[in-house]
Amino acid sequence: MTVIRPAIVAFVVLAAAVSPVRAAPCGGVTGLYTGTAQTPDGVRADITLNLFCDKNDYAAQLFTSMGDFAVKAASATQSRVQVSFDSGASLGTFDLTANGTVLAGGFTLADDKGTVALTRTGEALAADAMTPRLDLTPAQWREDLHVLAAELPRRHANAFFLLPRAKFDAEIAALDARLDTANSDEIFVGLQQIVKSIGDGHTGLGSPPPDRRVMPIAIARFGEDFRIVATGPGLDKALGARIVAIGGVPIGDVWRRVLTLTPQGELMQLRESDALIYLARGYALHGLDVIADRNHAVYTLMDDAGRTFAMDVAGLKPGETVAMKSGYSDTALRFQNADDPFWCKNLPDRRAVYCGWHSYQDLKAKAAAMFALIARVKPQKLIIDMRDNGGGDNTVGDGELVEPIRARADLNAHGHLFVLIGPLTFSAAMNNAAQFQDETNAILAGETIGEKPNSYQEPRQFRLPNSHLVVRASTLYYTFRKTGENAVRPGAEIIPTWDDVRSGRDPVLDWVLAQPVN
Repeated sequence: MTVIRPAIVAFVVLAAAVSPVRAAPCGGVTGLYTGTAQTPDGVRADITLNLFCDKNDYAAQLFTSMGDFAVKAASATQSRVQVSFDSGASLGTFDLTANGTVLAGGFTLADDKGTVALTRTGEALAADAMTPRLDLTPAQWREDLHVLAAELPRRHANAFFLLPRAKFDAEIAALDARLDTANSDEIFVGLQQIVKSIGDGHTGLGSPPPDRRVMPIAIARFGEDFRIVATGPGLDKALGARIVAIGGVPIGDVWRRVLTLTPQGELMQLRESDALIYLARGYALHGLDVIADRNHAVYTLMDDAGRTFAMDVAGLKPGETVAMKSGYSDTALRFQNADDPFWCKNLPDRRAVYCGWHSYQDLKAKAAAMFALIARVKPQKLIIDMRDNGGGDNTVGDGELVEPIRARADLNAHGHLFVLIGPLTFSAAMNNAAQFQDETNAILAGETIGEKPNSYQEPRQFRLPNSHLVVRASTLYYTFRKTGENAVRPGAEIIPTWDDVRSGRDPVLDWVLAQPVN
């Protein structure tokens, strides 16, 4: 997502029946605290801190509108509370003084600092009190739906820029009418369809169902074919096969249904990338009435010789993982070091430096290492691969990569700078890719980015009172394309085929490496 000020967050817990934690005291303060954080320039936001005792050791939960931040450590006395947390992009701390029911002090998060003032609003909640759940009564679902209907339009910057208010109200009423008879998967899917009908890629349900029933397969689309490109144990026969039907429903019909779970106002490249995931999710296929049992799905498949066969795929239980066999080459640079936010490799025989930019953590240090490598090897080409970058803070990407590269004549020259993009290049990554295209001499290669550069972003979240499902609503409109089409399209469009995958080729990178240097 586009992040202007990652330290400023907001969190709202709507009235809910949650249980206080019952544990032995740790010797200091505990409780549920809510209040505000403020930067020196006056930007304010709400936060909620759940500070509790777990087996005589302090523990905490920090809920924010940009996500639930993982608490790394917590300590407390009668006069002081310290919390270390990870926002997902940066590490931060709270250092607070306790005075009666008030906690006050400061926070740091990356380079941001500010003040925090919290007031105790009740006993500490149990650690699982805000865990999403779907085992609700129709009355509880109805309360959640009515909260969604009221809060989503109120919190979104412009909830009806695409969807007419009357249609939104009709969708709410239609789901309300089904709550007495619908199963939990159908209700979850109905909520997701409503939220995704708002249109922008950042607005949606921020928490998946507790049990997704992930099918141990991965699916990709090549033209009109849907192929299985990765399989779990015992499913090797399906690898590379085309999908004909799921649960007896023709794949074209299934495809139309899963597209309803995607952001309706974004480009089809983004919607299709999202929809492919739901073809292998038991809850989604069940909620869309494709399969009768969420725990498994029968896929009707066809091999390249035209032989049709069926494969009954069981979904994984919550927390269960299996080793997957991929049809993609594990030697391809794109898929190496997938857990490294930003990494580079010198390709001396091609006079090129390749950098895989996956996320924004520690980008300042990573970018410095890249420039040191460039200074040492003096490549003719710099290749920045953003095809699997899901976003972070676009201002960091601009400051650490786009601006420094733009200022260097040896790098910012036609034929010397390449940026690889695709449908999964999202949010801040899309923003930075647009800046590379508009503000540098970079050649963008690959596939069109699915998110529109001029769009609603900067999501803030709230929770539904009974299911505790997180709903995210975009709060600001950004314009990253000043003129022309509202899309980031590559200068060189290269769409991989199944033959490319089967042969272990990366046609996008191959094309870049084959380009002559001016």
